[in-house]
Amino acid sequence: MNDELSGQLVAEYWRIPEYAVDSFWLETESETLQTAGAAGLFELTVPTQALTLRWGGERGPALARLGWQVDNLQWEGSVRIGGFVDALHLTTLERDEMALAVLFIGGQPLKPTTRPYPDMHARAQVPYAVPSFEDGIADEVPEDVTTWLAPEDSPLVTLAQDAMMNKLRVYCFGHIAPAVGGWHWHFGLPILLESITLFAP
Repeated sequence: MNDELSGQLVAEYWRIPEYAVDSFWLETESETLQTAGAAGLFELTVPTQALTLRWGGERGPALARLGWQVDNLQWEGSVRIGGFVDALHLTTLERDEMALAVLFIGGQPLKPTTRPYPDMHARAQVPYAVPSFEDGIADEVPEDVTTWLAPEDSPLVTLAQDAMMNKLRVYCFGHIAPAVGGWHWHFGLPILLESITLFAP
């Protein structure tokens, strides 16, 4: 592959679910193009250092901000957004009578380097700083709305409800739902919520 123009979106060990194969677009400062196939193959016309991953079309919601990497952008389906909980919908799916919360998050992707807490790779980088909402946001990307799914009885939903009622800023971390769960039969953009950070006002 051309080191500056051609590559693939996803990491070698992960593949885009079949229902979402035609749903991913990469945006740079000079162009927006659709990825191809389960590996998300693409070819740029102009080299870039940063890309925005969008869902559903050129104007679809931004899911991630990615840095350029030769041949492979190493995306593994993760979605990382910072913003506000704008709405919360509770529903029951007939297939298994599971109560489910649908969160509407208005926000922007996080920078590729943003982490919710110091992990093992940051062990020696002391003293540890309190996370800053503004520092983690890719503020060059306009705000969009994304939809997130979590079991109604999850503590994440309780935190999200608290954030909505008190207008607290949040970071949301999750993954595009795998095909095996069948979430795509019910939701246009099924992102499974895995963790959440609340910020003081």
